[in-house]
Amino acid sequence: MPVNFFGRSFSPGKSPPRRSSSLSSLRRESDKSGQDLARDFSKIRLNISGQNATFDDGEWVSEGGSRGRVSNREVAQLCQKNQSLLEENNLLKLKVELLLDMLTEKSADTLLKDKELNRLKSR
Repeated sequence: MPVNFFGRSFSPGKSPPRRSSSLSSLRRESDKSGQDLARDFSKIRLNISGQNATFDDGEWVSEGGSRGRVSNREVAQLCQKNQSLLEENNLLKLKVELLLDMLTEKSADTLLKDKELNRLKSR
């Protein structure tokens, strides 16, 4: 038989029911500023040494700046120059390959002649 020193047994009262609302600050912030974020980051803007550009519909669009806008004529000239440089680069690569082949052929020929000369000297 248990002895009760304090007169009555311990029985805590019921706790009040908890609220179902979230305590997270992320939810509260996203509810009221989600539209602000979408508006602020709808266009990506870039400024490099005075030249401004905006990323719009998957392409970088120049906005001018200290140097001004790039004209279509300048773009066409740059494309033409780029194409000529690519062709020149391909030609130079071909020439290097040809010279390496010629060098390999001459080296092999010289090695064969040296072996033949050593064989004749040893007789």
